[in-house]
Amino acid sequence: MARTVKKTTTSQNSSRTFNIPNKLHRQSHNVRIKSALASQKRSERFERKKAEARDPSLREKRIKTNIPATIERKRVWDERVEGAIPGRRETAIEAAAAEAAASSPPKKQKKKRSSDDMDTDSDADSESESEEEDDEKPKEPEPETPEQIEARLLAAREKEQAAKADSEETQALFPTLLTTPAAEKTSYPVPRILITTSRNCHVHQPAEDLTMLFPNATYIPRGRPGTHAHSIKEICTYAATPTTTDADGSPREPYTHVLVANEDRKILNALTIIVLPAGPTFHFSLTNYTPAKHIRGHGNPTSHIPELILNNFLTPLGRVTASLFQSMFPRQPEIRGRQVVTLHNQRDFIFLRRHRYVFRDRREGEKPVGYGLEDGGKDGGNGSNGMEGDVKVGLQELGPRFTLKLRRVERGVKDGVEWEWKGGMDKDRKKFQL
Repeated sequence: MARTVKKTTTSQNSSRTFNIPNKLHRQSHNVRIKSALASQKRSERFERKKAEARDPSLREKRIKTNIPATIERKRVWDERVEGAIPGRRETAIEAAAAEAAASSPPKKQKKKRSSDDMDTDSDADSESESEEEDDEKPKEPEPETPEQIEARLLAAREKEQAAKADSEETQALFPTLLTTPAAEKTSYPVPRILITTSRNCHVHQPAEDLTMLFPNATYIPRGRPGTHAHSIKEICTYAATPTTTDADGSPREPYTHVLVANEDRKILNALTIIVLPAGPTFHFSLTNYTPAKHIRGHGNPTSHIPELILNNFLTPLGRVTASLFQSMFPRQPEIRGRQVVTLHNQRDFIFLRRHRYVFRDRREGEKPVGYGLEDGGKDGGNGSNGMEGDVKVGLQELGPRFTLKLRRVERGVKDGVEWEWKGGMDKDRKKFQL
């Protein structure tokens, strides 16, 4: 008599897999569980799609409640930095208005009696109506005492003084980056960048590509083996105070930045940027370097000064880093060239891209601008409501592309360390430095 084998159902606990001694039976059991779960999710998805097609409000409700829990949304913000938290400025204004309304004395409102109340003959009815009016009337907030008002103003003054001292301290450490020309009554200097490489470098094409990325940049190779190789401090001294002249005999203009490209095994792996004449010095690690010729469908750049986009630099250190890149590009871009350089900071990684853009008509079948961002930027972006229009923007990447990560900030030229990345900083994945 043949023995009947009991079929395993997917409702059983998955821990039963460990009790099946036969390997083939274990595999088939896991396949049945996986396929059953997949079919269940698929049927739920199709049922939800049909219900949302009948009632579009269900989809809107689901989008509002189904907020992805990304690391950007869980980010731990620095409460001391004013304006760093998105949406905090409006909240602070509303809180100040609420506090002012609470501290002001409440206005007395005159009570109006209706004709029904005047015609009532029963005393019991009038008492019950007065009790109902007292229950419906909202309780007026109690006015603040002079001691509470003084304590609140003192706390606000201390917070403002602490933020001002923090800003002055950062500006004193990096005066060449954070001092605006409005305070000095001068214009922004035109950046001139000297690009060189590490000692005994064998790869020169990436440095040549950087001269096309940064305007007014000049590449000078480092000394060859067997010759005197100048140190970084000597190079910065010569670049800040040049003693030579141009071909026409006029004195050379001093450089404003020195950029040192470091390579390891013929791969670009680090960038050191020094602000002349007295620092600071920024050390970046560089990964995923891709030259323009390896980018599919790339374009050829022109000599126009590009526009600059700095995105998501929010902390004091991030603003200093953004000021560094801002000082490396002229303040008057040539819009005619339609070139833009984007530095996007995400989770302390700075992604650099260069594109050429063009405005064109929206083709038939293309989705409108902002499609898919009806959630209002719940994943960290600004969001869009699907702007109606027949104009779209086409992008063509020019290259090169690479990723930077800030490792160290020094006060002067190879001087004392002001900030340095350490491995323990990444222990809390919700806290970022930039």
